[in-house]
Amino acid sequence: MKDNAIDESEKKSTNQLLDKIPDRPGLYRHSVNRTYYGRKKIGGKRKEKSLETTDRAIAERRLKEWVENLAKIDREFEKTTLEELFEQFKATRAGKPKHTLATDAGIVKRLKETWHLAPDVQVSSIKVSDCARWLSAMGKGLKPASYNRYAAYLVQLFKMAVADRIIAKSPLESQTTWKRPVRKKPTIPTREQFQAIVANIRQQRFNADAHDSADFIEFLGLAGLGQAEADSLTWEAVDFEAGTLSLVRKKTNENFTVPMDAALKPWMERLRGRAVSSAGLTGKVFQISDGKRALNAACQRLAFPHFSQRNLRQMKIVALLRAGVSAKTVAEWQGHQDGGKLILDTYSEVLSANDAAYQQSELAKYAAFLSPIR
Repeated sequence: MKDNAIDESEKKSTNQLLDKIPDRPGLYRHSVNRTYYGRKKIGGKRKEKSLETTDRAIAERRLKEWVENLAKIDREFEKTTLEELFEQFKATRAGKPKHTLATDAGIVKRLKETWHLAPDVQVSSIKVSDCARWLSAMGKGLKPASYNRYAAYLVQLFKMAVADRIIAKSPLESQTTWKRPVRKKPTIPTREQFQAIVANIRQQRFNADAHDSADFIEFLGLAGLGQAEADSLTWEAVDFEAGTLSLVRKKTNENFTVPMDAALKPWMERLRGRAVSSAGLTGKVFQISDGKRALNAACQRLAFPHFSQRNLRQMKIVALLRAGVSAKTVAEWQGHQDGGKLILDTYSEVLSANDAAYQQSELAKYAAFLSPIR
């Protein structure tokens, strides 16, 4: 008899096997496997969902959440596929820089190749575990920074799906598993190496841009600024009376001011003298926009490490910090708006690690502080 009952149940659909729970509207229970189901009529159409539990209390909680979420979804878009969501998200990011779009395209390509879900899967059916499973697999082959880019892309992708009412809740709403990037200790030139590099660039007699390149590279190290900021600097933004440079940080488009110190100001005055005798003090300060090639060639000729233009800026920042200038002030001179957090995070290792001289100087400050107390 029992076998006959099972055979009969197998002939029935899930719908036929659901028994209504009398005292709870919308709650049903499968007569065979005892799993609870939810039913709700929306827009004239009946929706049905397995609540994936045989526990009554859990089922009621999940039913309530499911019904609330149904009201948040636009029926017109509820069948949107992952492929369609990729295309929609791509359209919203059309104005991003080329390198960002290239990164997005690479992420989508990798997703399609490696995710266990097919591109034609409905977004509404993607679970938290689906995302966790894929990110876990990717985490084994990606560097922390790359892993974070993949995770951030998915977070933004599903956030847009929620905003467009394709889904009620993102499967990555509680994503907190970000990987801490491994920061490499910057390779910063010494003052002597920096001076040797500038001199070597100037000595290239067969390079028509030798002096312009040397000026550009020397400015980066003396001012502690980036290539983009140096390229945009105009003579109108140089105030010799106040001793300041007015710039715009390219990454954030924020205005900031850099004081010309005892080394930079006389150097700028000499540069001004040469400019007046040639083209006059109008327009851009520098005749080139990037000194990368000249810097690379000089490092190779001198058998130095491969210093970047960023390393020259870092050289000045480290010098300021070692001289006792606060991280907050240095951050302001870099056009940062975080009160020095990024500066401290980036240069803490450079200022401690194996730098015995720096450690002794810091201990000396503490000793000076204690001496009046003794």
